[in-house]
Amino acid sequence: MRLSVRMMGKKTYVKKGNRMERKRKRRTRWLIIGLVALSAAIYGIQIFVFRDLRTTEFYILQDLAFVPISFAITSVVVGVIMDEHEKRDAERKTRMLTSAFFTGLGAGLTGALLGVSETEIDPKELALGREDEFPEMRDKVMKEHIEVHITEESYTKMRSMILGWQIELITLASNPMLLDQECFAQLLWGVMHLTDEFRLRGEWKDLSEGDINHLNSDFEKVLRLLLVNGMTNGLFLKDTFPEFWGTAVDRL
Repeated sequence: MRLSVRMMGKKTYVKKGNRMERKRKRRTRWLIIGLVALSAAIYGIQIFVFRDLRTTEFYILQDLAFVPISFAITSVVVGVIMDEHEKRDAERKTRMLTSAFFTGLGAGLTGALLGVSETEIDPKELALGREDEFPEMRDKVMKEHIEVHITEESYTKMRSMILGWQIELITLASNPMLLDQECFAQLLWGVMHLTDEFRLRGEWKDLSEGDINHLNSDFEKVLRLLLVNGMTNGLFLKDTFPEFWGTAVDRL
């Protein structure tokens, strides 16, 4: 009984929706007819008053010839403006997601890896003041000599951090906007690869020397990507939340 009532209500809703759609189309059709009739009447009055059919025909054709050009120009300009607006909006949403990653997992993982790494990179150098500084610092980070030497304490800590973030990582990896950001996508795949390594190799007591060397290499790659993406995230925070960014830099 309840199902039949629900189905009847749904059918009634659909019928009302179809009826409203037909009314809207009918109004639109009559509006177009009315506007065309009004234009024809105005041209008729012009011909009747000025008795100059040739000039009226000339201007009608001239106006019609301008319509495609006007439409083309308007479409291009509006299209460019809309594309730029959508691009900025998508980039902002993407940066918000990457910022959430660094607030949740990225910052802690970066600190833990730097604590067991040999490198001459100074974290304060990575707090860029201008966007044009990024390419040079990115190249420096990617070429810098970095060696990671995990310990039982650091391995256990980072394993717990990453495995605790599995659901969030899968959610981020399923977002197409983030996958368009190649560098951040590489970072996500690197961190998710570590979850596979943890399942395969187990806890610290289960690791062989070869396992530790392999994990050191994986952690080193992830650390480089964390540092590079951390710089872009810092630039976003500097522009969007300058007070937060300033406080974070002071605490480095």
